Amino acid sequence: MSQFHEGEAMDYSLLTRLTEAAGISGREERVRDIVAGEFTRLGLESRTDALGNLVAHRPGAGPRLALVAHLDEVGFMVSRIDEQGFVRVIPVGGVDPQVFVAQRVTVHGRRDLTGVVGSVPPHLRKKDAKEAPGVPPVAEGFIDLGLPVDTVRERVAVGDPVTFATRSWENEVSYFGKALDDRLGLFVMLTALERAQTVDCDLVLVASAQEEYGLRGVGPALFQAAPRIAVALEGTVASDTPGLTLPANVSPIEQGRGPEIRLSDGRMLADRRLADFLAALAREKGIEHQVVVKNTGATDAAAGQLVAGGIVVGAVSVPTRYIHAPVAVARKSDIEQTTALVTALLEATSRFAA
Repeated sequence: MSQFHEGEAMDYSLLTRLTEAAGISGREERVRDIVAGEFTRLGLESRTDALGNLVAHRPGAGPRLALVAHLDEVGFMVSRIDEQGFVRVIPVGGVDPQVFVAQRVTVHGRRDLTGVVGSVPPHLRKKDAKEAPGVPPVAEGFIDLGLPVDTVRERVAVGDPVTFATRSWENEVSYFGKALDDRLGLFVMLTALERAQTVDCDLVLVASAQEEYGLRGVGPALFQAAPRIAVALEGTVASDTPGLTLPANVSPIEQGRGPEIRLSDGRMLADRRLADFLAALAREKGIEHQVVVKNTGATDAAAGQLVAGGIVVGAVSVPTRYIHAPVAVARKSDIEQTTALVTALLEATSRFAA
C-alpha cells in the first residue's frame, strides 16, 4: 500500500511558472530560462546547445545517469496574416482540430497579444444536420485579435509562436494547466533533485528541445553527455475517462494509482532490467505504480536509446488527462509519488547493475 495520500502538501508554484510560460517546439526560451534559473538555485551550471537543449551536470560517483524532460509544448506558428487581419497558423506538434476552435490563445509577437480562435455561431449554421459543417482543420481556422489589419501586421510576424492562453489552478486533489506534457516532467526532475538526501550517480539533467516535433533535441544532447542510463520523465495519457474504448489487450492508465513505468510504446522497448529495478524501488518505498505495455506514443527515451553505442533507457510518467489540449489535469498524489520514485532512483542508482 502506498505511503502517500491524496492532496499531500506540495508547493506547486514552480509548476505554475512552468505551465504558464510559453514554449512551442523550437521556441522554448521562456521555459528554458526558468529551468536554468532553477539549476542555478540548486548550485548547478548549465549550458544551452545548438538545438536549444539545456544540459546540467552534477559530478558524482557511480554510473552516469541522465534524467530527461522536454521543454516544449504543442501549439501553433503564424503562417499568414490575411487581408482582414485574421491570423492564420499551422500546428506545431500533435493538436486535434477539435480543441482549437473557439479557444483563447496568445500570439507571441512583438508583445503578447490575446485573441480567440474564430467559430461559427449556431444561428448561422444550416439547420439540416447533414449540411452542418464538422470541425474545420487548423488550416482553415483563424485567430481574431480584435485589431485592425495594419496594427496586427505591425505587431505580429510570420513565424511567431502561438499558445493556448490558459491560467493554471488547483484544488486539494488535482492540478489543472496547459502543457503538463511535459512541464510535469521538468517539475518532477527539479523537485526530486532538491529532495534527494544523496545523489548516488554521476548525474546529467537534460531539459530537451523539440520533443513534440519528432524527438529532435534529445539525441544530440545525450550523445554529448554519454550517459550509461537515461530515464525520460513525462506527463502521459491517462485513459480513465468516459467515452474511451481501449483494445482488449491494453490496460488502462488510471489516475490515483501512481506513476507509469513503461516497458514499451510505439518507438521504444525499455531495458527490462531498468524497468524491473524501478518497480522494485517503488515497492521498497511503498510507492504505488503501474507497469505498462503499449504500442502507441513515444518519449525522448526512444531517441536516446539509439545514441552512439546505445543507452539503457526507461520512462517514468505522471498519468495526465487531456494532454495536447488547452487544459490538462493531473492528480497531486501521482505527482508526489512520481517525484518520490525519481528521488529514490537518485539515491540508489549504483544498485542498478546493467
